[in-house]
Amino acid sequence: MTEPAVRPASKHRVTRKKRPDPTPYLLIAPALLAAAAFLYLPMIVSAYWSMTDYSGVTAPVFTGLQNYAELFGSARFRQALLNTAVFTIVGMGVGPALGLGAALLLNQRIKGVGFFRTVYFLPVTTSLVVTATVWKMILNEDGILNTALGLFGVPGHPWLADPSTSLLGVAAASIWQGFGFETVVFLAALQSIPRDLYGAAAVDGAGALRRFWHVTLPGLRPTLLFVYVIGVIGSFQAFDQMFVMTHGGPAGSTTTLVYYLVDRFKDLELGKASAVAYVLFLILAVLSYLQLRGERR
Repeated sequence: MTEPAVRPASKHRVTRKKRPDPTPYLLIAPALLAAAAFLYLPMIVSAYWSMTDYSGVTAPVFTGLQNYAELFGSARFRQALLNTAVFTIVGMGVGPALGLGAALLLNQRIKGVGFFRTVYFLPVTTSLVVTATVWKMILNEDGILNTALGLFGVPGHPWLADPSTSLLGVAAASIWQGFGFETVVFLAALQSIPRDLYGAAAVDGAGALRRFWHVTLPGLRPTLLFVYVIGVIGSFQAFDQMFVMTHGGPAGSTTTLVYYLVDRFKDLELGKASAVAYVLFLILAVLSYLQLRGERR
């Protein structure tokens, strides 16, 4: 009995390559074009401007790193950098702590918790200009705070006119306006921590403080990283509240990096303004990298 003959495999197989579907590329093309036109291209242009003497009227003259050297040799720029650092440290030292404390309280079974959540978050929905105007009315020399202190025989203080307290007054307004956001973020993170972990810790004899340290904080680590990265970036970009409350004064005590940058643009020093923008970009990039690296460790 003979076996059927096996047909030899063809040496040349006809294969059809599947053409890529252009639809995904067409869908993301508008976003990519918009990012290139309004983000990447301006970044490249401003990087070139930062190394030129450019007023926006005459042609730019290439000067290399002279703008950066003049910035760090400027006492006003160094003061703006110091003010920004102090503003960030105060804001990020107090704001997240208040937000976490409020979130811990709202995470309890209390009556009217929905009302308190709304009240805490309400300032976040308010315009920063409106918030700064209200706090300016509170902290002025003849404002609400000094009037209230006078009722108890306590002498008032020019909170915004005194260089030693003006930056703290602006920071207080920013903390009040922003900690509601941190409260909501922390509250969502707290409610995602499994309750079984707290029950197991209680069975092991852990008190409230030890449960907070060994269960709550580890569960909040990604949220803490998010809050601090976003908060530091926002603090270094602060401008509105300084412009409304103090106009960068008195004596430059509330002039921040962005306020200094805007002043350079107003004076038609576009080269120096671009240099300030890139110094700010590098600072934020380094700080964000250090925060992310610390979290991985």
